[in-house]
Amino acid sequence: MIYTILRDQKESEDILQEAFVQMWKRTATYDPTRSSLFTWAVMISRHKAIDRLRSRQRQSRLAEAVITEAKKDSAVATSSGDRADIAMVRQDERARVRAAPGAADRRSARSHRPGVFAGLTQTQIAEKLGAPLGTVKARIRNGLMALRDALKRSSM
Repeated sequence: MIYTILRDQKESEDILQEAFVQMWKRTATYDPTRSSLFTWAVMISRHKAIDRLRSRQRQSRLAEAVITEAKKDSAVATSSGDRADIAMVRQDERARVRAAPGAADRRSARSHRPGVFAGLTQTQIAEKLGAPLGTVKARIRNGLMALRDALKRSSM
């Protein structure tokens, strides 16, 4: 029944396991006057499968929306006659952002650059630098505040 809903063997197995775990944890909620044990188990499994299907559909709609938005953005960029000017402005902005952390101390820059430019999480940065997570968070905050101030000064 789960496979019929999801049409994916691996996901069906995962849902079946989740359903068994839920049944194990909620055996006290089973009421034999309301349904048979088999019906109760089937309904839990069915609800889990439907929840997964809805989740998959939401993710699909979100991905489609992101793709549609990206297509709109690229269409706007290619339709503008000043595309070279836009590229130059963006390049200038990137240069200002990369140069601005020089205003912050080295420790702050070492902490926030991997997060900003490499997409690492604060925990990953802390592991990479061998520093406590709280210290990394403070350095990132200080570095971003210094970056903000430096960008404000350079735009004046």
